[in-house]
Formats: sequence, structure tokens, C-alpha cells
Amino acid sequence: MTDVAAILNAHPRALPGIDQDALVIAVQECLNCAQSCTSCADACIADPSGAHLGRSAGAALNCADMATAAVRVLSRPTAHDRATTEAVLRALIETCREGYEEHRQHALENEACGICAEACRRCGAACRHLLGSLG
Repeated sequence: MTDVAAILNAHPRALPGIDQDALVIAVQECLNCAQSCTSCADACIADPSGAHLGRSAGAALNCADMATAAVRVLSRPTAHDRATTEAVLRALIETCREGYEEHRQHALENEACGICAEACRRCGAACRHLLGSLG
């Protein structure tokens, strides 16, 4: 069991109406996406021939910030509000879609962008699954 699963399962209040397995996977993918996107943005900025990667760096930072916000909301069952949870998930799904589209354009020339695109894709998929499980 990962620390994410352990801490979410140890909380005395489970998020009402949420599939705990889907929640754990979404939080894990959000954390991975936030880290991957932060590193990708830095790699884009550091690329000596990467002046054209400014949009990619911005998309990565947007995605990292949204993923971090989602983790924080999803990790607080005591303050759970279904409308807020749904809104955060929808916003992150869209941000991940935009990040994926932007990063896959540069994946062949910039390895970090390829890694980041895949992290965005997985995060968006996990969040769509969690959103669908809210019923």
C-alpha cells in the first residue's frame, strides 16, 4: 500500500459517494502529474534551443498548479463539497487535455515533453474515472 492509499484510508471520514480506489489512483496520478509538469517546465526553460517552448512551459505550470490544487481538495474529506470536487476535477481534466496536446507536439525533440504529455494523459484519465464514479 502506498502512503497515499494509507493516509486516505486512515482518515476517520471517507469521502461520501466516492470510490476509494479511484480516489487513491487519481491522487497518485495528480501528484505524478504535478511533479512531471514542474520538471518539464524547468526543462523547457533550460533548453538552449527551446525559445519556442514558452507555451509548453506555461501549459506545464498550469497543469502542475491545477493538479496540486486537486490533490489538496481530494485529500480533505472533512471539508468535502461535491460541487467543488466536481469543478476541480473538470478543470484539471481540461488542463490535462491542453497540456497533453501542447506537450505531444514537442515530444520528439524534447524528452521531458514526451514524459509530461503521458503524465497529463494518465492524470486526466484518472480524474475522468473518479468524476464518473461520483454518480
